[in-house]
Amino acid sequence: MNKKSSTARHHLSNIDQKNEAAATTPNRSRVSSRKAWLVGRYREYRNAQIRLVKEQKKLVCLISQGCHNRTQETNQSVALRWFDAKQIPYTIVDGMDPNQRQRRNELFDISGLRGNYPQFFFEYQNGTIKYLGNFSTLERLNESSHLPSEVLSRHVEIETFDKVFGSVVNSFI
Repeated sequence: MNKKSSTARHHLSNIDQKNEAAATTPNRSRVSSRKAWLVGRYREYRNAQIRLVKEQKKLVCLISQGCHNRTQETNQSVALRWFDAKQIPYTIVDGMDPNQRQRRNELFDISGLRGNYPQFFFEYQNGTIKYLGNFSTLERLNESSHLPSEVLSRHVEIETFDKVFGSVVNSFI
């Protein structure tokens, strides 16, 4: 190996290291403005969620008294027991009741799920109905409610039963 090729290789190695360092070192002003923008968007999103959680709402439970699926039947009864135990008022819409067929179909349209029970919705004072989720959503909320209070205080984004159902009312005054 001659001295000229060794020097050239060393020079190319130095250039590669400088290029790699430049590629991995972000432009500070660009990163901080992007970070500020992301933080702002997140705060707007969280504030909107908090407003929805604090706004008075009614809980609507779409169930089926004639459900032949044991898992769905069990999930329905467990969910209603949780609401009763936590004294959360709710309204039942029975998907099998012919008198509630129109209401059931409206709720199916909102959730996009047909024939899947139970489903849970919030009805707001202005008449808007929002789909909360199915039994898996309730399980997640129930499990997160049992996290240590230190964890919940450090992570305000974690939703719990109390946070989500805290402003549920029996009727609007």
